[in-house]
Amino acid sequence: MDTRFILTLLAVVDAGSFAGAARRENLTPAAVAQRIRSLETALGKQLVVRSGQQVAPTQDCLSILPRLKKIALNVAQIASDFDDTGLAGPIRLGAISTALSDRVPSVLSRFAAQAPAATLSVTPGTSKDLYARLLDEELDAAFLVRPPFKTPKSITCIHIESQPMVMVTQAGDSRSPEAIIRQEKALVYDPTSWGGQLVTDWIKAHIPHSKILCELDAVEAIAIAVGHGIGYSIIPAWAGLDDLVSVKRIALPQIAQSRELVLAHRRLTTESIRLLRS
Repeated sequence: MDTRFILTLLAVVDAGSFAGAARRENLTPAAVAQRIRSLETALGKQLVVRSGQQVAPTQDCLSILPRLKKIALNVAQIASDFDDTGLAGPIRLGAISTALSDRVPSVLSRFAAQAPAATLSVTPGTSKDLYARLLDEELDAAFLVRPPFKTPKSITCIHIESQPMVMVTQAGDSRSPEAIIRQEKALVYDPTSWGGQLVTDWIKAHIPHSKILCELDAVEAIAIAVGHGIGYSIIPAWAGLDDLVSVKRIALPQIAQSRELVLAHRRLTTESIRLLRS
């Protein structure tokens, strides 16, 4: 079985069409279709069904996708077997939005300078989503909020930084936190998110439900909205918050919890970890 055909099938499933997969694989749609037919003949199973321009995997295809993904990953990592540093193959990195802006650029710079043979891909997402992708072996590592539960031995979490919870309001606001809470609407860090869970009890005790404007699992978007004069919020003080001159942050020492950013990974080499966490 030609491993290139497996990669093409994975591209079809991901893109949802022969045309989309063809663009990714630099093939014609007809060539993509021929590769899929060859796989179906070799396996004796129908792998995809077409509905107009869309293509969907069959149940038989879904049942073997995890194995096919592992085959594709193993093939891609063959080059790294000849490199003691483990930096010659692909590294699939995930990042929550704040890490995407204040961590990933320096990671890309270090890999470009020190590991030019590596192939680094970056996937954005929420902590929950990225963690699920780690478990499914769709990612090798991710910058995310430390999970609020014990992780399996297959996942290692390395501390990156602690981010204290602060109140953010529009720059120039001279009111006390108490006055702001009384007079303004709150943009609440999503209480179902791992980071938002840290301040749920404090928010319930101090902010009336009628004074909550919305809930968002996007602290950057919250901070930008506040900078435009839309209410206030209680969010973690990530490094990039210092660059938002439109907002003022107020320390809240009464909130003991901090959001912990970690690098969660599966079996990365010491050199890869060094480049990701420096």
